[in-house]
Amino acid sequence: MEIHAISSLPDFEEAHALINAMGTWDAEQSRRFGVPDVELMEYIYGHTVETLMEKFSQRGAAFFLARVDKDVAGCAGYSRSNDGIAELQKMYVRAEARGKGVAKGLMTACLERMRDDGYAGVRLETVTFMTDAIALYEAFGFTRSSPFRAVPLSLQPITIFMERKL
Repeated sequence: MEIHAISSLPDFEEAHALINAMGTWDAEQSRRFGVPDVELMEYIYGHTVETLMEKFSQRGAAFFLARVDKDVAGCAGYSRSNDGIAELQKMYVRAEARGKGVAKGLMTACLERMRDDGYAGVRLETVTFMTDAIALYEAFGFTRSSPFRAVPLSLQPITIFMERKL
């Protein structure tokens, strides 16, 4: 497995494709809870390749791609929130790559880079049905926290906020 920080257009195009796959799956799952696709997509998945590049190329941000046997297997990134705390975002591992340590590798790469960037803590937002992701976050020391941003009304019943110190 190879994990590397990305900055090139082709890498961000691959990351965008992964995020779109995650969005499709997330929308299917969220429909069971009455969340309108349009609202979910606008709230979480509204990035273009260009806006991803802009967001994750800033100082205090990074985006990583994982490859298994040269195939793109997963991605994760972080950026600086308005109040200066790192926020883990866009973590996704393709179904066929799960169970191979990809998520752990991505999380480790993000946390190490966050520390290098001088962050004291990190937070994230997830949903109740992402049980494998929640287990991973808890294994890395994340605990549930108060909301750190407003969430659309339809998403509030399924949204979980988590945080940890670095």
